[in-house]
Amino acid sequence: MSPTPQQVNFFREQGYLVLRADEHKLVTPEELKIWTEEIAAWPRAPGKWMPYDETTASGERQLMRTENFTDYHNGFKKLLLGDSLRGVLAEVTGDEMLLFKDKINYKLPNGNGFVAHIDGPAYDHIGRIEHTTANLAVDAATVENGCLEVVPGSHKMDIELSLGSRIADRWVESHEWVQVPLNPGDLLIFGSHMAHRSSPNKSPFRRASLYATYYCRKDGEDLRQRYYADRRINFPPDHERDPEKDYSAGFKVYASAAPFTAENADTLASTVAAS
Repeated sequence: MSPTPQQVNFFREQGYLVLRADEHKLVTPEELKIWTEEIAAWPRAPGKWMPYDETTASGERQLMRTENFTDYHNGFKKLLLGDSLRGVLAEVTGDEMLLFKDKINYKLPNGNGFVAHIDGPAYDHIGRIEHTTANLAVDAATVENGCLEVVPGSHKMDIELSLGSRIADRWVESHEWVQVPLNPGDLLIFGSHMAHRSSPNKSPFRRASLYATYYCRKDGEDLRQRYYADRRINFPPDHERDPEKDYSAGFKVYASAAPFTAENADTLASTVAAS
C-alpha cells in the first residue's frame, strides 16, 4: 500500500502515523501472533537471538523482550527485510530504509511500563542520524495493558533529558501525552526523536508488540551489524553475561528507559546517584 499525501503530511508534522491492519495488509494478525510465540519459546542460545528478562512489582522474573531474531526466522525476515514494509517507510520518510534493530516486547501480565524517553540517544554511538520505527501490534494495545503514549510534534522540540534516553520529569509533566491504542496487526510509525512512554500491563493478558527500527541507506550499509556487535559486548542478554564484568556503561546507553531485571534496576539507581 501507499500512504496518502495526507498521511505522509501527518507523519512529518506530528511525528507519528497509525495504519490499520486492513489498510496496510503487510502481514496478518494471525501470522504475527504465531511468529511471536515461536520466538518467545526459543531456547537461550549464546551468540544468536537476544532475550532479556524483567522483574515485576511482585518480584517475579519473566521474559520482557527478544532482540536480533530476524536472521533466524523466515517469516519475520521476509516481513522486515522485504520491499513492502520498507516501501511504506520510504514513502513517509522520503528515503530508502534498511533494518537497524529488531525487537519484540512481550509485556506479559504485570509487565512493567517504559518511562518517557526518546530512542535516539540509545543509537547515537553508532551514528547521530535519524531512525524510523515500525511498531506492529501483535496483541491489542489498550489503556489497561499499557499502550504507547506520545507527545505529538515532539520530534521538532528541544526535549530535556535526564539519564541516557530518559526525558526529564519537568518536561514530561509540562506536555500533553496522547494514548495510541492499537488493534492486532495495526502499524504505528514514529521517529527516534519522538517522545513516547507506556504504562504497566494491568490486564491478565499479554500485550506483545514488534518494533522494527530502520535507518536511511545513505547513512551506511552495516549499522545493524555494528549495533548488535556493540550491544552483545556492552549489554548482552542475562545468560551471556560475565559475573565479573561491570555493565553499567552499557546499561546507560541501551537500557535506561526499559524495565530490565532487578540487577539492572540496581545499576540504574547507582548511576543516577552518581550523576
